[in-house]
Amino acid sequence: MKQSDFAGRVTVDIATRMVGDEEDIFIVQPGRKYWLYEHYKRSKHVFLDFPGLDLEFSKPAPLDRALRQMVVRSLAISEWLQDGKKGVQPADDLKAYVGKDKRRRLGRYVGAIKRLYWGMKPGTIIVVPGPNFDDDVLIGEIVGTPTMLRNEAIYPGYMAPAREVKWLRSKPRAAFSRDVRDRFGTPNPIMQLDRSLRKEILRAGYDQYAFDNEFTARLNTTQDDFSSLDDYNIQTFVNYVSGVLLALEEGQTREITFKDAIDRLRKQPDEAPELKLNINSIGFQRLIAETVKPLVIAALLSAALVPGASAQLAPPTIEVSNTIGGEGDECTIMVSKKVEGALKLMRLEDWKMVCEAAQDAHNATGLSTTMRAQRES
Repeated sequence: MKQSDFAGRVTVDIATRMVGDEEDIFIVQPGRKYWLYEHYKRSKHVFLDFPGLDLEFSKPAPLDRALRQMVVRSLAISEWLQDGKKGVQPADDLKAYVGKDKRRRLGRYVGAIKRLYWGMKPGTIIVVPGPNFDDDVLIGEIVGTPTMLRNEAIYPGYMAPAREVKWLRSKPRAAFSRDVRDRFGTPNPIMQLDRSLRKEILRAGYDQYAFDNEFTARLNTTQDDFSSLDDYNIQTFVNYVSGVLLALEEGQTREITFKDAIDRLRKQPDEAPELKLNINSIGFQRLIAETVKPLVIAALLSAALVPGASAQLAPPTIEVSNTIGGEGDECTIMVSKKVEGALKLMRLEDWKMVCEAAQDAHNATGLSTTMRAQRES
């Protein structure tokens, strides 16, 4: 379809999390015997189980010796609170704890304090496991700078440093692989997740992401009744766009037919994105590839599902943005170029046909993406 044929414009926010090679994911344990799990979930904050930990975040972290003494004091406060404030209240002066800061585990606590309150930047991905096999694992991102949190139900009379969290999604602990579940049981307050296991967390927490040469997009369905025709309509769109993208990569510059696009894909089936299905309600299909192809397919599908897309006399131009990616990130630029290039190779009648197929699937199954598309006049 030629640029002169375009009528109107659709903006598509691909809402794709770009995960850098050096970006870490951390497991945060919700206190002894998981007692802080519900507090984390409800308050949208995570914090280490150290009441009365008086920290100043505008300055560098205190020296390890001072932090060890603070932890000893905090442990004494915690024990005193658990005993119903019986006996003498622990002293505030750190000098009272000199000589009591030699226990080996204190070093582990000090490391966790420095990591959570000084080491984690906004946007850091964290995982909080629930206590039982069937309980949810919370996946979220750190928001903003550290703060002091008061919660009288947990630490009456004391404050604790905390980090605000945006919870993204949860998934039953049982649904993760054994390797990941084993990491959930670590005794460390905070643990860096193995690089080889990060994709499992990303798939659980994000609809679209790009990490380590893996690009993925999620197509949602909401209806329990799902026929073979519904699946055909969805895959008609996915396979057509995949074939068009293959032609684009091969240097095709003229419009191609629907049949040509599908034939190209049949000859090179490895170029079709990997497809993973989840038939639970809400069900979804996840497209995965080593290129931006899944994101391009989802962006075009988002535009196709804008009301009235198949009725237009000409297809829209599509402007691609990414509100959760970095400014000018290479992935978004590449998706935008691929979307523009693919539209130029599509015949108008073929575009309208696959739009109708996608809209039929939407009407029957609730097919949608989590990208945000909007038509502009």
